[in-house]
Amino acid sequence: MNDVQVSENFKLREFECSCCQQVKLDSTLLERLQSIRSEVGRPVIINSGYRCPSHNSAVGGASQSRHMVGDAADFRIPGMSIAQQRELAEKYFGGDGIGYANTYTHVDCRGSRARWNY
Repeated sequence: MNDVQVSENFKLREFECSCCQQVKLDSTLLERLQSIRSEVGRPVIINSGYRCPSHNSAVGGASQSRHMVGDAADFRIPGMSIAQQRELAEKYFGGDGIGYANTYTHVDCRGSRARWNY
């Protein structure tokens, strides 16, 4: 159902909740992730996009997680180091939220600068 092309390289289903297939997707998030994809010329894998409240709770997400709003994504780029991925996150999401993990980077469009480690 969510097999709709929403940008040059992303389909809506890449951002859907893995438990219920519902999806909310902020246009600014999509535009910035597409910019990253266009710059690197390789797939940007969305590990987690929208999460319904029950799924967010099940995975231990923050009670006010931006994933539940639809303006957050956890991503990885095969063949790029986590340090390179973090540089891209800072370039495109520098004024917003960025969370650093060992195997992925969280980005969101919260409208204020925030940084944390998982």
